[in-house]
Formats: sequence, C-alpha cells, structure tokens
Amino acid sequence: MSALSSYLRAVASVGALILVGSAAYAAADVQPDMTGHWKFNVKRSEDVRAAIIDSVGSDYTSGDAKKDAVRVWIRRWLLGAIDNPEKQVLTIEQTADTFKSGTGDDVSIYYFGREASSYGPGGGILKATVRWQGDQILTEEKASKDDGRIAALYTLLPGGKTLLVAWRLEHKTLLKPLELKMAFDRMPE
Repeated sequence: MSALSSYLRAVASVGALILVGSAAYAAADVQPDMTGHWKFNVKRSEDVRAAIIDSVGSDYTSGDAKKDAVRVWIRRWLLGAIDNPEKQVLTIEQTADTFKSGTGDDVSIYYFGREASSYGPGGGILKATVRWQGDQILTEEKASKDDGRIAALYTLLPGGKTLLVAWRLEHKTLLKPLELKMAFDRMPE
C-alpha cells in the first residue's frame, strides 16, 4: 500500500464532521467554493506545536550533522510559522482552473489538470498538483529528488463557515511523517 493511500485512508477517518460535510455536498452535487480568508481555530485543531516536536524531533543536531541540519531547519521553519500571527490566516482563491492557498506572502498556485513547478521553503524545486476528490480538494507538492512531500486535503463543512485541512509532511530526515488536522473559521469579507 502506498504512503498516499495510507494517508488518504487516515484522512477519511478524521471524524464525523468530514463525513457529514461530504454527504451534504454530495447530496447537493456541488463542488464547494473555498475562496476566502480563514482564521486558524486553535481549540478545534490538533496541538500543532506538539505534533511538530513529536515528528521532527529535537532542535539540535546529533550524529550525522549534515542530515540533522535539514531536520533542525524544518523544525525551526515550522515552529516559526505557527508563532507568526500572519501565518494564522489562510487565504484561498479558487477558480475552475486554479487553486491558490497560503498564509501571509507564502501563497502556492496549483493548476487543475496539470503539474506545475514551484520553489520549496528550502529553495528546492517542487512538483505541484491539485485535484478534486469528491467534494474535497487535494494538493500535493513533491520534491524533485524524492526527499519529501507535502499533501493537504481541504474539506468545507456544511454552512461554509468552517474549513478542515488535513496536512501531511514527509521528509527522509523526520522521525515520522508530520500529520496535522486543523480547523479554520471563515473571516468576514
């Protein structure tokens, strides 16, 4: 079984909220529009800091300093992002052809129906894709050297006021893949 299959199976079981949301949109036979500004809801999300520390490990190098330097950089990058108030607002722009998602000035553009290239946070080239999976949107970014992968599954709940994002980061230097389930509340426009 592939890592993506395992991940998608795990995401499918995150809880009744996603199932209820999926059923409601499937019944309406509509692909939801997730466009808007979304504020991170700490109380309805997993403990991001604890998940990062558990997956990425310590903030110092030990053993193979060259390998550990990348892991420590990933840890600092992730923890820095959660401590930055700008990074707690997710902006999404969705059209029939594109899906733009990001926080602050860090916005990724995905194109439905084709692969694109982008720069990763460490400067490497990533291959980026987006596709509908029923009423959910799945984005993936894969490192060209097979060093890592980031996947995010976006689910808009009924009523359009809550967005769930199941996020997964894989990298060969991590202790284990980082998996986060985060809730966002729609901000007034």
